Amino acid sequence: MIAEAEQGGDAGESSSRPRAEVCPISDGDLADVGRFLGTQFPPDTPAHEWGEAWLRTVNLPGSAAPNHGFMLRAAGRIVGAYPAIYSTRMIDGRRERFCNLAVWCVSPDFRAQSLGMLKAILAQEGFHFTDLSPIERVQKLNAALGFQYLDTATALAPNLPWPVSRRVVISADPAMIETIVTGEIKQFFEDHAGCRWAKHLILVHEGEWCYLQWRKERRKKLPLFISIRYASHPEVLRRAFRSLASYFLFRHGALFTLGELRITGGRVYPSLMLRRPTRRMFKSKTLSPDRIDYLYSEITSAP
Repeated sequence: MIAEAEQGGDAGESSSRPRAEVCPISDGDLADVGRFLGTQFPPDTPAHEWGEAWLRTVNLPGSAAPNHGFMLRAAGRIVGAYPAIYSTRMIDGRRERFCNLAVWCVSPDFRAQSLGMLKAILAQEGFHFTDLSPIERVQKLNAALGFQYLDTATALAPNLPWPVSRRVVISADPAMIETIVTGEIKQFFEDHAGCRWAKHLILVHEGEWCYLQWRKERRKKLPLFISIRYASHPEVLRRAFRSLASYFLFRHGALFTLGELRITGGRVYPSLMLRRPTRRMFKSKTLSPDRIDYLYSEITSAP
């Protein structure tokens, strides 16, 4: 998903146009925000699903989400929205609070006021911020505000009909995943299990397991790509990748798998490196890039 930002404004903008007020998005606003987003994006996602996505991904145990992001209201109607996904994680033994910036969408008549929502989000103290699908002009703005780029070097591997090893078990059965995964990995699965767009599976190789989150992607309008969003034990993924590639080919009709090296822990073979991988950014005073993943974010959990 690509975050949209309508920035800048016309010098001749009418002074009679009502000014928009920046407001936090509450549970009660999600249906209206969903309808607004549903009118601004291609009609492949029903409006109600936008609201449901943020309701399900924000209300996580212990997350203490202050809002669902911010919106612009003018004359009683929503004219802009910048939803956010909050989570609280244990990183190196410390509780860390994250805010993921999701879709930035503003009606053209109010584009000059769009920065108010971003300022409101970033003014919240005590959060690490991620923006995982910024378009180019948003990247420039983020950089000016102290965001850094993540290393998103990505390998594209063909899902060939490799023989599936008898030493490999692959399952998307929630009951089996629940039985195998433990600790914080189990919490990750349970927190995302109700998200329609997050897909899950367990990969077991010679007694070691790896929990995966993935999504099917369209590139050049072709739904032929699997994108791996999270891998709990990357070394298991790499060892068993050929069996996994066959699984994606025959079970999901995907011809290719995309894996960022920061997720897979290295390159799988055979594969080609993308020349222009997706750019992703983060802003943190204390965390290094290797402590940033894509859980509890729009690229994992939202339309």
